[in-house]
Amino acid sequence: MSPLSVLVLSSSPVHRARIGQLIAGLPDLVVVALTSNVSEAFMAAESREPQLVIVSDEFRDLNEFSAMKSLFYVLNARWIFVATGGPRPVVQVPGAGGRLMAEPVIDLAMQPQQMLAAIRQAMAIHRNLTQKSPPARRMEPRTAFDRMVVIGSSTGGVDALLTVLSDFPEDCPPTAIVQHTGKGFSDSLIRLLERRCKPQVVAGQDGLQLTQGMICIAAGTSGHLMVTPGQSLRCQIRAGAPVSGHVPSVDMLFQSVVSIAPRVVGVILTGMGQDGAAGLLELRRGGAFTIGQDEASSVVYGMPRAAWEMGAVQMRLPIHRIGTEILKASVAQSAQPHNASSLVAR
Repeated sequence: MSPLSVLVLSSSPVHRARIGQLIAGLPDLVVVALTSNVSEAFMAAESREPQLVIVSDEFRDLNEFSAMKSLFYVLNARWIFVATGGPRPVVQVPGAGGRLMAEPVIDLAMQPQQMLAAIRQAMAIHRNLTQKSPPARRMEPRTAFDRMVVIGSSTGGVDALLTVLSDFPEDCPPTAIVQHTGKGFSDSLIRLLERRCKPQVVAGQDGLQLTQGMICIAAGTSGHLMVTPGQSLRCQIRAGAPVSGHVPSVDMLFQSVVSIAPRVVGVILTGMGQDGAAGLLELRRGGAFTIGQDEASSVVYGMPRAAWEMGAVQMRLPIHRIGTEILKASVAQSAQPHNASSLVAR
């Protein structure tokens, strides 16, 4: 039987070396990469496809690590935390058969047999039984969409986006997204979504023409993503101070398309704070169709709550229904072929 491939993620060179030494002394395990940050670990995981990732618990609550867990689901990998900062609370996670069990943790003082037992436990959990298979990319009949889509998300947003965008066909409506992440993680997020989605997924770039079949993402960039209506839809990256506490800001994206609000579907997903709520309200007042994620399916019901309470949300839905509703709201009412000019200000 082939040895279990292991990737190690820790910012401490001492801890990386120590974990590597411990793994080297365990039977049937082999370290394939030692990484110091989430972006480096993401790229190593993509290329080496480890079966297990050993993670220092300093990364546990980062948005970027949430995105990495989505990649682990795609790769069918498991992970286990290394406790480096003292005692930590017991976390319940779903194991085999849906039973809740204590999330396994290792520490650097464990005996080899204790560590092996914890690793075996980790290999039995973190299974996403509802994860869809990667979509087959194929040419399909083009749908007549006459709206564009703007989406904002933050904490828990990567999994939410994977769920929503998995329903999008290859010829989806032009879509622009702001996802709050740390700087330097935009490329990794785009690669993850590209693996899971039928449409083309690209980074927001100044002057980029946003067309049908394209999903444009801003995450951790140095400027705000905006969309400029005209003869065509074009992305604009505008430098500036944080808006609603963020760069890029969901509010800035939403506000940039208020002039064509009747031809927009605005969506706000899970996240902390209230970025996007005011912009979504402007869109709804302008005639846009607006959707907010419900509390039960949100990791953090902050941004959707703020939008709902101020009256910005026209339809509140669980995450698994949002993709379908976006598409229904975006389909042209006439049978005429889609024309990008239908999205410009009138």
